[in-house]
Amino acid sequence: MRLGFGCLEPKAAKFFHSYGLLVSGYPFIFLISPILVTCFLATGLIGLEPLSDALYLYTPTDAPSKTERRIIHDAWPLVDGSYVAGRAVTQSREVQVAVVAKNDGNILDKIYSDELKLMELYIRNNITVEFNNRTYSFSDLCLAGPDGRCANNDHIQLVSRLYHHGINITYPTVRLADKSAYIASALGGVKLAKGENGENIIVEASAWLLIYQMKFYPNQVSYVSALWEKEFKERMDEYQKRAKYISITYFHSQTLSDELKRNAERLAPKFIGAFVILVCFSVICSIVTIKGSAYIDWVVTKPILSVLGVSNAGMGIASAMGMLTYLGIQYNDIIAVMPFLVVAVGTDNMFLMVASLKRTDRNLKYDQRIAECMADAAVSILITALTDALSFGVGTITTIPAVQIFCIYTMCALLLTFAYQLTFFCAILVYYTRIEEQGLHSIWLRPAVTYSPTSPLNVKLFWLGSKPPKPLPSCGTVSSTSSTTSTISSTLPPPPKHLHHCAATSFFRNWYAPVLMQPWIRAIAGLWYLIYLGLSIYGCFHLKEGLEPANLLVDDSYATPHYRVLERHYWHYGASLQIVVSNAPDLRDPVERINMDKMVSTFANSKVSIGDEGVQFWLREMQVSEEIHKVRYPDENFYDHAAEYIYSDMSQPWVVDVVWGRNNRSEHVIKSFRFMIGMRDISTTTKQTEATNTFRQIASLYEKYNVTTYMPLWLFTDQYALVVPNTMQDIVVAVACMLVISALLIPQPVCSFWVAVTIGSIDLGVLGFMTLWGVNLDAISMITIIMSVGFSVDYSAHITYAYVISKETTTTARVCDALGDLGWPVAQGAMSTILAVSVLSDVPAYMIVTFFKTVFLAISIGFLHGLVFLPLMLSVFVG
Repeated sequence: MRLGFGCLEPKAAKFFHSYGLLVSGYPFIFLISPILVTCFLATGLIGLEPLSDALYLYTPTDAPSKTERRIIHDAWPLVDGSYVAGRAVTQSREVQVAVVAKNDGNILDKIYSDELKLMELYIRNNITVEFNNRTYSFSDLCLAGPDGRCANNDHIQLVSRLYHHGINITYPTVRLADKSAYIASALGGVKLAKGENGENIIVEASAWLLIYQMKFYPNQVSYVSALWEKEFKERMDEYQKRAKYISITYFHSQTLSDELKRNAERLAPKFIGAFVILVCFSVICSIVTIKGSAYIDWVVTKPILSVLGVSNAGMGIASAMGMLTYLGIQYNDIIAVMPFLVVAVGTDNMFLMVASLKRTDRNLKYDQRIAECMADAAVSILITALTDALSFGVGTITTIPAVQIFCIYTMCALLLTFAYQLTFFCAILVYYTRIEEQGLHSIWLRPAVTYSPTSPLNVKLFWLGSKPPKPLPSCGTVSSTSSTTSTISSTLPPPPKHLHHCAATSFFRNWYAPVLMQPWIRAIAGLWYLIYLGLSIYGCFHLKEGLEPANLLVDDSYATPHYRVLERHYWHYGASLQIVVSNAPDLRDPVERINMDKMVSTFANSKVSIGDEGVQFWLREMQVSEEIHKVRYPDENFYDHAAEYIYSDMSQPWVVDVVWGRNNRSEHVIKSFRFMIGMRDISTTTKQTEATNTFRQIASLYEKYNVTTYMPLWLFTDQYALVVPNTMQDIVVAVACMLVISALLIPQPVCSFWVAVTIGSIDLGVLGFMTLWGVNLDAISMITIIMSVGFSVDYSAHITYAYVISKETTTTARVCDALGDLGWPVAQGAMSTILAVSVLSDVPAYMIVTFFKTVFLAISIGFLHGLVFLPLMLSVFVG
């Protein structure tokens, strides 16, 4: 069989015509079946358990950092007796506290260090939780170090005492005789001076960072640790109000999960507001007036139908969420914004079906009207449903789990909403068309009163209605973002002959389109488009990638100030990077030791490192100790003396930096080891990405040693690097799918080209203008960019199709014809979607506001293309 452009459209129209007759014959079955299915599937919501692991949800599944973290975790598992602050690669049951001196004071001064000491004692001794009739404090839950004690923050008081006594403190590494300690990752906001030997000497500092690591195994202990974290947060909320000289910020391992839940909780009342707004908007759009008067025609006006049409989308949402819960597809809190989108799209399609019904001849029997309505509207709804659902289906191929899960839920909700529109809502249309045929009031189901100037006011306001045999008095203000022109097979009933254009349609046909086609307006619009392209391209060149951890929080989160402190005082200078040598060479060979030293220097002297003074490497410290003590060990005894040095002081971090094993000759050797270096200037996503790439590139130079680099921020920088190719991949695949659907359902080959042009132009604008509006390209905006591909089809395919099939002979007349049919539907669909998401604009959370901004841009830019740019391009390039 030969497939051509639009080959499915006449078959689909004929099928839906027959389907309309079937529903008209058995409306009760089509009404009750979706209700029963919804009731059954909605029971799945009872077992809904949100997945709130932010690191899993918002970092790519194939991120290299996850492999790097696994390598470190396997070699150095975080178990009791092995914990060293700064070496942990997971943040399970970890509490961070940042203490900043108020009024730009020096945190090393006694007044601040004394209050900090009191806070430390309060956290360790006064914060307790009860579980199984036992009281737990931090000392009962802490993860012990190699020396068997809880990791403490004694270095804070030690550095402060040295400072008080006027002893020069070097930075970033403090050295006392042959002992050293790296403090740049703990002491922030440091001002330095040069010492006599050129070393950095601390003049003053602003902040200390404290880490409290608790046990996260077995499960019962982890549960108690989680209780302690919650109690910590509550107690510190009160304690920080009493602090006189220091400001305290904090963060724990459950913070991101808790804040994601707060995001979702704030959306529930917003959805109710959006639902009410759309119901009101739908009711207003359903109003039809008696011809020649301003009074409502209560036979044709169907407000309850509008309410049920919006509720139809709610059924689809509940069914999809319940069904996917039964199927084991995990829910996450960002899906809470999905209903706003689905209910808006469902409302648009409801407008289309009601409008198609009103365009049928009221002299026909109700079953014929339903058949014509379905033949006219269902193909357009099919295009909209397929393109919107498929655009989200394409989104499921991304490697970011949050986007993947969101797209699955949204796709299923859109498809089920479409299915319910063809069954539940179509059955309701059947019943209301019967009521209209009998001339009954659409609310009270009693005979309406024919209009008469002498009728009492209450009758004019609440009881007037037109009789079925009369021509349609007014088409009201109804329609959709989808096409209202669909070619029907010649075997179908002819279009109605008694049509009266509504005011909105007349405005677009007789006023707006002729003005738009004026030469000077076309010139201005062309200039606007060039400006639009220029701004879009400018924005794309300044695109910022990535979802920062702080953006997962609500704006008033207690953890937001903590991230700002880290960004200001620690990410500019001093943050530590772990470097693992998994295939250690034979260190008895002095040449290999020299190679190791060169490798370390290469890392330390990169442009994003703070230099050799930031290196924390047991081998270098061992060499320093040998120089101080004037000791030189034979090379063949290297491992014996390395073990002696490493384990001579169990409080030193080197104890856990070396993995011992046996070589082929059963000799006790170092199989792998790690060292740390300090970094500089990683406070922005761009610099973090640059640092990640720089260190990985250096590691690749030493492939034979199997070198791995890692720090916790790498999990997010991988997202920054992958979000652009993921987005581009999804857009390309989605556009290809949209063009195939358009080619199969729209019988004009030229449509495919102009669909592609418009989609590209709309997506370019969304990407560019969202950057100018302060929105990053991240997992959240990626969702709506994918969505905008489907929406672009609504604004391009149908308008292009209406233009090319117009019977008019001039381009101006064809534009008037196309906009007369589709100008108001496009405007109505855009308004309903923007109204649905407008309630999100004031939610104090980056994720939610980002969703609003990108949806608003996608709809408004698509609307601008549909009503201005696309008609003008068609008039110029399509004769």
